[in-house]
Amino acid sequence: MPELRIDPIIGRRVYIAEDRAGRPSDYSAHEATGRVVSSAPASPAAHPNCPFCAGNEAYTPVAELTVSDAGGQWQCRVVPNKYPAVRTDQPVEGAFGAHEVIIESPEHLLDVTRLGLERLTAVVRVYRDRLRHWAAQPGIRHGLVFKNSGCDAGASLEHIHSQVTAVPFVLPVVERELAAAERFYGSQGTCIFCDLLQRELAAGQRVVASAGAYAVVTPHAPRQPYEMWLLPRTHAARFDQLADGAIEPLAATLLDALERLQAVAPGCPYNLLLHTAPFDDEHAASYHWHWEIVPRLAHEAGLEWGGGVHICPLSPENAAQRLIHHDGTTATT
Repeated sequence: MPELRIDPIIGRRVYIAEDRAGRPSDYSAHEATGRVVSSAPASPAAHPNCPFCAGNEAYTPVAELTVSDAGGQWQCRVVPNKYPAVRTDQPVEGAFGAHEVIIESPEHLLDVTRLGLERLTAVVRVYRDRLRHWAAQPGIRHGLVFKNSGCDAGASLEHIHSQVTAVPFVLPVVERELAAAERFYGSQGTCIFCDLLQRELAAGQRVVASAGAYAVVTPHAPRQPYEMWLLPRTHAARFDQLADGAIEPLAATLLDALERLQAVAPGCPYNLLLHTAPFDDEHAASYHWHWEIVPRLAHEAGLEWGGGVHICPLSPENAAQRLIHHDGTTATT
């Protein structure tokens, strides 16, 4: 029996309809269900036609930032997007802003979990530092870090990379969250995300991991099977203000969540999205930065595009249990 759920932050409506996973189709298993049944593809050490591989640096714009290892080999490069959605040479009232690509490995890796903790920690530090850089630039008000992993998630190149955009306005999805957070803070005197996280941890039904400074939960009203939110357990509004000592624990939690996703759905395409407050202190008390991991396992179609209502064929409670027990262990508080 389908169940209508409403997201407690912005009121997004989602039908949880697990019976739909068995509907008939004239298409292949992948096309019909969105499920990826093959293992993640192998990752060759280098690819001669890939502009992101070591040795092919001439095919990208000059790097804005490079992180190198002890031997001088770059491990992460930040370059201007060659095909940007916004540009710093545009008028502020036009398509003004910044659009960068973070190349996360000199090797032709297809899965960010192949980086391991040390190298992913360096990448997460770059995420923070690029937002810090753009927060200091005149005319820039808000930033977004995102990863499109896999063709079905919008990636045009398979080599692991993320993107940063910085714009002179608050991005609409976060603007809706900010409005909801301000209303809740005005009436309850606390952060709506802190309240949500406390309730999730107390109930335990949708908690994937909660050890240490961060927690991972499957949201009450997910858009996709195995959708996860990663939140700091201590209130914090702006990701660009993340302390140095908080980066490695965050990378470890993120790595664990993505490994769990790949364990239950090998080769799964997904979007990794950072929601953070604008580059000001107006929302310091009410907003809470968080990462959203949104797999692309169920196709969005008429109801989603025409009506703005999502259908998820897997409940977040069942998703959490599968993510927790994929290796026979559970995370502890």
